[in-house]
Amino acid sequence: MTSFPVRRSRFQVKENLARHYVVGKSPLIAHLLTALSATFPAGERFFIDSLRNVRDQVHDDELQKQISAFIGQEAMHSQAHAQFNEALNATDYGLEAFHQRLINSTNLLRTYSKRRQLGATVAYEHFTAMIAGYLLAHPELWQGLDDNMQQLWLWHAVEEVEHKNVAFDVYQYVFSAQDAQGSLAQRRRSMRTASRAFILGWAKMTLTLLWQDRQQSFSSPQQAKLLLTDATQIALMMMRLFPEYIAFYRADFHPSQYSHQVLLDEWKGKLGLV
Repeated sequence: MTSFPVRRSRFQVKENLARHYVVGKSPLIAHLLTALSATFPAGERFFIDSLRNVRDQVHDDELQKQISAFIGQEAMHSQAHAQFNEALNATDYGLEAFHQRLINSTNLLRTYSKRRQLGATVAYEHFTAMIAGYLLAHPELWQGLDDNMQQLWLWHAVEEVEHKNVAFDVYQYVFSAQDAQGSLAQRRRSMRTASRAFILGWAKMTLTLLWQDRQQSFSSPQQAKLLLTDATQIALMMMRLFPEYIAFYRADFHPSQYSHQVLLDEWKGKLGLV
């Protein structure tokens, strides 16, 4: 794996950003994405710090370049989603409470050992890479995003797939060489903990946002039918991603075993990314 560029998002923050920004879909899809966005500013900063904690133990020039690119990309993601969240929060969307909860959670993680911190990053990066790859492969899930929104969500998805190996490779380089069995056990524990926190937290945030908009979300039988259709798509995504999720627990797992290079090339061309 070679290094990759750090890009600024072409997403432009607009006044009066609509809450239901995925046209033609039920509010569920926008709420799902917005709940995910609420986790990014604090989460991405924690990911960066967890790699910085151990960077001085990496003596491989290529991996150092990848760490630099990872940090740069994650910093851009944190900045772009903070702006997006702020624009939505201006309409009393209630995102600040979610954001503060994530800050508290990541502050708690920072009290753990460096191995546990990086193990958490490796686990969460697996989730973001899986979701990103799925979004790129299944545009029917987000059809209705305008060009500006695509420059936020698909730019982010492309870069999550680009750097999906980095945290894993750093973890293996620093900790597996010292204690292979202990590091494998920690990686698995981290994924079990992250799975509960990520899935339950994301679901709770999404349902809270959906309930805030219940008058529109359930305003008619047609709207309820559309909501059910989109919920079915989400359930299908989870089932399709399960084999990739469970593969993480294998001793010989590596993120590169699930390649998205064709999709990356396709979407970098469509989005004008270099």
